[in-house]
Amino acid sequence: MKQLLRTETNKLFYDEFPYRLVINNSLSHIFRDKNLASAKEQLTVLQAQYDTGEPLIWGSKYRRMAVSHSTFFEAKNLYTEFHKQEDYKLRVSNPRMQVYSHDRDWLLTLSTKIASAYEFSEPNKDHVSKLGKNVILLDTIPEYEYKVTLGDRCDSNLAAWIVKNTDKVKAGPICLSTIAQGGFTNGLYFYVRDEKILQLLNLFLSRIVRIDKLVYKLDDDK
Repeated sequence: MKQLLRTETNKLFYDEFPYRLVINNSLSHIFRDKNLASAKEQLTVLQAQYDTGEPLIWGSKYRRMAVSHSTFFEAKNLYTEFHKQEDYKLRVSNPRMQVYSHDRDWLLTLSTKIASAYEFSEPNKDHVSKLGKNVILLDTIPEYEYKVTLGDRCDSNLAAWIVKNTDKVKAGPICLSTIAQGGFTNGLYFYVRDEKILQLLNLFLSRIVRIDKLVYKLDDDK
């Protein structure tokens, strides 16, 4: 089997998928949003160039990119594989493509067909039962039980409260200063000791993007 960098899934991807394959292909962007119809059109243009012996060039006069034969053939293989599947999700940041799925065998088989596949993530079988939506598995016993990710805005008074209650909440300096200044907090996060404190914080928070529970992998309680 092809040697891949193996990493452990300690948090479900998109709160759903336990498996991930990472690929590095400069045509990854043609698969963005799983738009296979568009990908097929672009591959057809490249195929015509290949059939006539022309250099493979992707794009328009404003954005043109030379494409190697190996990259082109690999993209064709990806199109074929994606066309046969439904239960998967793509995240593309060209040239990096992340393929998420519930089907471990399919991703591993795909990795043998795609030379630029280089990383595979899966849960540890001993801890997989602890994984679930909004759960993050940790290797050490967590000091805080929850990770709170903020929305666009929150009460600026929260910053002063956190500074006075460091035994209850932990926030980084950027998060604290942004809250204090009434800035754009979307995506910033802090840690909360327990559910009781979490409920108390509702006085300051009008919108929370998500709350993740931090779980010790070796804890007997599942």
